Amino acid sequence: MPFNSVIFIFIFAPVVIGLSLLFRSFANRIILTASAMFYAWGEPKFVGVVIVSAMLDYLLAAGIARTPNVSIQKLLLTAGIAANLTLLVYCKYAAFFVETLGALFGASSLPIMQILLPLGISFIVFEKITYLVDVYRRTTSPAQSIFDYLFFVFFFPKMLAGPIIQYHDIRAQIEQRRVSLDDVEAGATRFLLGLAKKVLIADTMAPLVDKLFSAPVVQLGFADAWLGAVCFTVQIYFDFSGYSDMAIGLSRVLGFRLKENFNQPYLAIGFSDFWQRWHISLSSWIRDYLYIPLGGNHGSRLRVTLNLWICFLASGLWHGASWTFVFWGAYHGLFVSLDRIARERAWPRLPSLVGIAATFFLVLIGWVFFRATTISQAFAFLGAMADPTRVSGLPDLWVTTDVYILLAVGFVLSFLPLQQVRRWTASLSEPLVRATQHVFLWAATAWSLGHVYTSSFQPFIYFRF
Repeated sequence: MPFNSVIFIFIFAPVVIGLSLLFRSFANRIILTASAMFYAWGEPKFVGVVIVSAMLDYLLAAGIARTPNVSIQKLLLTAGIAANLTLLVYCKYAAFFVETLGALFGASSLPIMQILLPLGISFIVFEKITYLVDVYRRTTSPAQSIFDYLFFVFFFPKMLAGPIIQYHDIRAQIEQRRVSLDDVEAGATRFLLGLAKKVLIADTMAPLVDKLFSAPVVQLGFADAWLGAVCFTVQIYFDFSGYSDMAIGLSRVLGFRLKENFNQPYLAIGFSDFWQRWHISLSSWIRDYLYIPLGGNHGSRLRVTLNLWICFLASGLWHGASWTFVFWGAYHGLFVSLDRIARERAWPRLPSLVGIAATFFLVLIGWVFFRATTISQAFAFLGAMADPTRVSGLPDLWVTTDVYILLAVGFVLSFLPLQQVRRWTASLSEPLVRATQHVFLWAATAWSLGHVYTSSFQPFIYFRF
């Protein structure tokens, strides 16, 4: 039941929001029940596994908090982390490991495991691990009840694709939920903006991107390859940030405030800055639960570089069981490592626009590996992008005008200096600004809902992670 589906927008969300506002004393139970139903809609066979796994977390965390014995605490923590990682590895990576072993040792007869990848498994497991680690670190105390913990795990706005949250960030909101009319208005506005980003911009790019990345690479011309890379760069940003906007907006309507997950990442100067703006909750998770435990910035330059590479290889593998994702992670690890030098010697000496353009170009190149199905396809695609003499061999490629228009809109919104825009609008008449905002919002909403009804359904990219 994706956020951009008719049944969610017109039935599920209004019913859940209405019941939670009408019966405020039972709102958490209503939202928890709805969240379990929401997940069971897409994963009926896996919902029980998540519940059992969450109950194990709850018991282990309680044991960690009660026992004064540090050795037992570590044992319980290790057991909890191992149980969660086993679930993730089995569901997401078992087939990948078997295929890799078969390729390494020439064992082509090894059976390929066909395991259904549960929706949002990576996000669910990472959040469950944060709970155990934070209880062990005394960052938070255990949940007051199993219902509170299940609420944290199953909360449907963020369950399938984040933002990744920590229990201590939402604990007080679970225990003392508050929602006002301002929350409802602000949350609904944020949700509708996210819907527009997804269905108007990302979904308009999707069919063309699919066609160009599935076409024989030998038929790609120079312009075809660049168009595919640029359109995917816009698609993935507006698809994922659109989902985050919708999740944050829905949470706000229900009385919960989640942290931001994007901050204009294509305005970044350097890869370190990019990862402070892109998928912020994942970057924070990797920093707090992997990079710092590995030693972080302490130690020799070689050790720090190794820590960074381990983190970005893990980030690449987290995104998918494919060597393209591993290569993409290594690619970002390389430039984040180089960025430590560039921040001191290169970026300060260059105009900001040059730094933004250079970073955007390198990020775009990385997205080719992210989108390609194989590393060889990615390099062949980049080869087409590097050869201005290549002529298109795709006879049926027809790019409609709306693709170019919304691609331009996507670029404008990606690079718009919002802080300067806010300062400029602050000097204008407030009624005029609000009226203009409402006109744009309702126009975008009407256009978005028209797309939901009439266009073919496009799933969120990150649902498969």
